[in-house]
Amino acid sequence: MTHTPSGVEPSRPTAPAPAPKTSGHAIAGLLVGLGGLCTCGVGGIVGLVLSIVALKKIDASGGTLGGRGLAIAGIIASAVCILLGLVIGLILLGFFFFAAARTEAYNSELESDWDADPDWSIPAPSPGSLLRPGVALVVCHS
Repeated sequence: MTHTPSGVEPSRPTAPAPAPKTSGHAIAGLLVGLGGLCTCGVGGIVGLVLSIVALKKIDASGGTLGGRGLAIAGIIASAVCILLGLVIGLILLGFFFFAAARTEAYNSELESDWDADPDWSIPAPSPGSLLRPGVALVVCHS
């Protein structure tokens, strides 16, 4: 038995405070933001919006809502996905412009070669002229 001084109540163990509930918006923002890598940044925009909404709700909850770290990670992951999507998009756009320019240069080179060599301008033979004499052309209609 423990001795307590008079007038002082012994301390009673209290139940630990329940952990705050994790924000669903924060979880969704992080997952969609990371999934933005597969969608070239489009999912990153949705993840960014979800993560910002989650961060505002967590701050306004007064400690009853958790997941602040997840929301911040979702913002960062979404921003990285958006930037990567823009870079990949610009690289692809540049590739297509480069390919179109090369094709145009190749076609104009062929046209100039065609015009420069008179042997190339010989008309193509007619289909009947390629047959040997005495060979009959049989056409079947079905």
